[in-house]
Amino acid sequence: MEDNMQGKHFSITDPKDVNTVIYQVNKTEKEFLKDSPKYTIERLDYTVELVGENKKKTFFVDEPSTGSKDLVILSFGKEKVVVNVGLLEEDRVKISKRPIPMKFKTLYSEEEKEYKDFTYTPNLKRPITIIDPETADEIKPTLYFDEKTNEVKGKCKLKPYKSYFAFEIRQDSSNDKKGV
Repeated sequence: MEDNMQGKHFSITDPKDVNTVIYQVNKTEKEFLKDSPKYTIERLDYTVELVGENKKKTFFVDEPSTGSKDLVILSFGKEKVVVNVGLLEEDRVKISKRPIPMKFKTLYSEEEKEYKDFTYTPNLKRPITIIDPETADEIKPTLYFDEKTNEVKGKCKLKPYKSYFAFEIRQDSSNDKKGV
């Protein structure tokens, strides 16, 4: 990983028919914590360079902080998703040697529907994302202001007869650890 004016970056290589996306897990700032999720996720931007049949992806961290940040690495292949975790440190990325079992949901419906309300922090960060596994693109939520709770919330519209991948970072109440 290199350090420059814009931040840090690192690269991975996806084999043919695999599409990897990476999310950084952020702890919510103390001033927003009272009425917000404890953890939020942020998808890292990347560029793609073709190397033969493989794709070299360079991921960017715009505002690297001191200390380490947890990463969730999702590799979408034909009819499967490999979930892995990593740690972004000041000068390198450490990735688990083997995928770690995590909780996630596959969403599917035979009717068009909206998927649950989820709360944003006041600076519009969220703890959940829904991904189209065929393209690895996020399903962008529709934002609205809930006057009863005085919160910004989001809903995602899901198409019928299509599977989606959803994951959320939650606080494990038993020992204050993160769970997916």
